[in-house]
Amino acid sequence: LGKTIKDRLKIKRVRSDTFGYLQRSYLGIVSEVDQAEAREVGEKAAQFALWNNVDGSVAIRRTGDYSVDYFLTPLNTVARETKSMPRTFINEAGNGVTTDFLNYARPLLGTMPSYERLQCPKVPKK
Repeated sequence: LGKTIKDRLKIKRVRSDTFGYLQRSYLGIVSEVDQAEAREVGEKAAQFALWNNVDGSVAIRRTGDYSVDYFLTPLNTVARETKSMPRTFINEAGNGVTTDFLNYARPLLGTMPSYERLQCPKVPKK
């Protein structure tokens, strides 16, 4: 996005951020599900190591509406591999998400904070 803005507006400098970094930089907002699963992955890694299963990476597989199974997967199944979001998660117009995405994401997010909208009188322009 930063490059596109720079190229199209023909300006020398644009400040942008890589998607994925910003949310990882603020530890005050961590989903309870992510936190619990991350801890469980660490515990499973220790268990596998104690059982002499040291070749691989602990992975998470979703089961049912939302429960998970932890398993050891060979490194060649995860190293330098990118898992793309299914096309069914993006709406036809390409500008929003579908019910499929919401059904996938909601259990991962856990309890969401509630936000209020301030109501204030509009000030006429002079």
